[in-house]
Amino acid sequence: MNGIDKNIDPTSGPPSFDELGLTRKEEKKDKNLGQDEFLSLMIAQMGNQDPMKPMENGEFISQMAQFSAAKGMKEIKDSFTSLAEALQSSQALQASSMVGRTVTVPGDTAVLPEDGQLEGTVDLKSTAQELVVSITDEAGQLLKKIHLGRQPAGQIDFSWDGTIDRGVNNPDASTEQADPGKYKIRAEVFFEGKPEAVDTLVKDKVESVSIGKGVKSIMLNLSNSGSSTLSNVKEVM
Repeated sequence: MNGIDKNIDPTSGPPSFDELGLTRKEEKKDKNLGQDEFLSLMIAQMGNQDPMKPMENGEFISQMAQFSAAKGMKEIKDSFTSLAEALQSSQALQASSMVGRTVTVPGDTAVLPEDGQLEGTVDLKSTAQELVVSITDEAGQLLKKIHLGRQPAGQIDFSWDGTIDRGVNNPDASTEQADPGKYKIRAEVFFEGKPEAVDTLVKDKVESVSIGKGVKSIMLNLSNSGSSTLSNVKEVM
């Protein structure tokens, strides 16, 4: 074999790597400095310091504090990682228990059921001089305006029985009825005649749950309102 020029005695047992002119691949060692290694280095530093210029105690304390802080930060990071994983598992379990149930979430799409009423809630942050809820179809055509008058801060419920406003000039306005289905809702408060949009809440059914990475990635997939985070749920029925 090329590169081997030594005579090998077959009676002396297997040749060593050195006898063959080969080198053994060194095993990789952990390059991280542990507490034992750090203390050994510090003791060696103390034993080999210049007697005429000894290291101050404060320098040793500073080095130990830096090492302890670095170790402590790693432990804190590991603890937070474990906590986040536990929170995600807990929220995933909580979210999965909502499948098939009805929840109240922020949204602007509600359903008018057959032989029933469309229901929703306005979330008022402050007292309103005049509160008006508008119902429109998917094309944006206004069907109904519900005047709720002056309202205090809080959650104000409203409902719509499906009757359509077509204007005072339409004699059949009171008899027109919307078909069952999805409709858009919009709430506005009026201050000195100027409208300002406010948030609305709707009731919707949880169809399924999507779970990704991270606590905030747990999503409830709803029948009518798309998706919602678990933290947006205001009520579970």
